[in-house]
Amino acid sequence: MKIIFMGGGDFGCDTLRWLASSHHQILKVFTQPARPAGRGRSTTPTPIAALSNKLGLECLETANINSPENLEIIRQLVPDVIVVIAFGQWLGSALQKLPAKIINLHSSLLPKYRGAAPINWAIIQGEKITGVTVIEINDIWDGGGILASESLEIGETETAGELHDRLAALGPALIAEVLGEFEAGIYNPQKQNDCLACKAPKMQKSDGKIDFSRPAAEIKCKILGMWPWPGAFCFLQQEGSEPLRLSLCRCQLVNKAPSDLSPGSLDSQLDIVCGDGLALRLLEVKPDNSKLMTFKDFANGKRLKSGDIFC
Repeated sequence: MKIIFMGGGDFGCDTLRWLASSHHQILKVFTQPARPAGRGRSTTPTPIAALSNKLGLECLETANINSPENLEIIRQLVPDVIVVIAFGQWLGSALQKLPAKIINLHSSLLPKYRGAAPINWAIIQGEKITGVTVIEINDIWDGGGILASESLEIGETETAGELHDRLAALGPALIAEVLGEFEAGIYNPQKQNDCLACKAPKMQKSDGKIDFSRPAAEIKCKILGMWPWPGAFCFLQQEGSEPLRLSLCRCQLVNKAPSDLSPGSLDSQLDIVCGDGLALRLLEVKPDNSKLMTFKDFANGKRLKSGDIFC
């Protein structure tokens, strides 16, 4: 089949790589413009642009996929299917009216977690199972008919970054399944149950502030669901020292009797007491202007002791 691919982030790279090696023909790749990134804020192409260049695919950067110029380019290419993955731009009615089938690989089990950050929110909300869904694109954001889906279990201490990579790896097989059905003349999208829909809005850095007065299980999910972006964080307060900002990467619940220490306090095992009296054990942290490290190494370096406060 003749394919146009639209994507930006890493999530679509596995699928684009597979498409390039398949019997399908990639007519063109569309992606977002290069933007400043990293500490040096140097102009950096999207992961899809970089991969397209490596694979020798024709790639067009655009800030407006719905412009008359882009619409005419797509019309002239006459694609059978437009595959959209983590593109970040809304496809307007003129594009949707083209003869091509337009499909999207979304990183949740729709109708749950429609929006920009479904992987983060699935972990934050304490889901045990998530997955990916291929849908047709219509005028409802992430609300199109379901063509295929695949699920997997979320690990007990799995971060959003790790889950992202495992979900992305499901993309090639699922897109292959849908394209195979198209080739066989099968097109049977199943309507989503809008009553079960929930949103997964884009996250901000400020969302990462941890409040240790909340229950331990809730905090654990928030820490795991926010790594590596936007990153959960708190401040270590030690007597005689300035507060230190600390990014929290990985943690686990610990099975122990509730403590009467105040929330945020370290107990005798250097676990953090939370609002419900239960405790959380940090496993990996990143101090400001330092590298990711085990909490054990951090605790040794800072000589943490019972009674030190995280807030």
